[in-house]
Amino acid sequence: MQYILVVDNTKNLKKAFMTPKLIKCLKDANVKYKILSERKELYQLLHNDISNILGIILSGGPLCLSESLTIDSINKNIAVLTQLKDIPILGICFGFQVIVACYGGKIISMNREDTGNVIIYTKKKSKLFKGLGKEFVCYQSHKDKVREVPPKFEIIAQSSNKIIQGIQNIKLKRYGCQFHPEGYLKTNIIISNFIDICLSEL
Repeated sequence: MQYILVVDNTKNLKKAFMTPKLIKCLKDANVKYKILSERKELYQLLHNDISNILGIILSGGPLCLSESLTIDSINKNIAVLTQLKDIPILGICFGFQVIVACYGGKIISMNREDTGNVIIYTKKKSKLFKGLGKEFVCYQSHKDKVREVPPKFEIIAQSSNKIIQGIQNIKLKRYGCQFHPEGYLKTNIIISNFIDICLSEL
């Protein structure tokens, strides 16, 4: 059985705000999925079941790369990024920032939290944003931002205040959104588009 693997970066899934919305998107898309939070369980799955993973989503969460993190919180994400080289990966919010840091970009603190609606402007055509047009409203909640994208990644979206909101590296099959595509019904299409990207790799 092939499925989408969700690496949960919340401290407590039951109290998480956005991850349940992400799971609903996967259910609505009628795609099989598995969600893992613990590093040990994740490593076991990567070792034993890698051939059944269609794609991976690194979820958002309350963690900040600019703050002190436990080693487990960051390493479970980096293990996925470095071990699964041929599998598409989408990072959302904290997951997006992990992708940026892992591949050589730079994350800085904003000293405040950006939360609520934000207008996103697409800067480059991407399969991830298919069906959304050149601008759209989405939900965001983050205290860090990307200052520099990794080498060979391209910016595909920004907000009006020039915060980088989306990147991709098609060759590496890596995609990232600073905002939460699972936040609103209209932007849920980004999750569906990512699933389509995963299925096109079969």
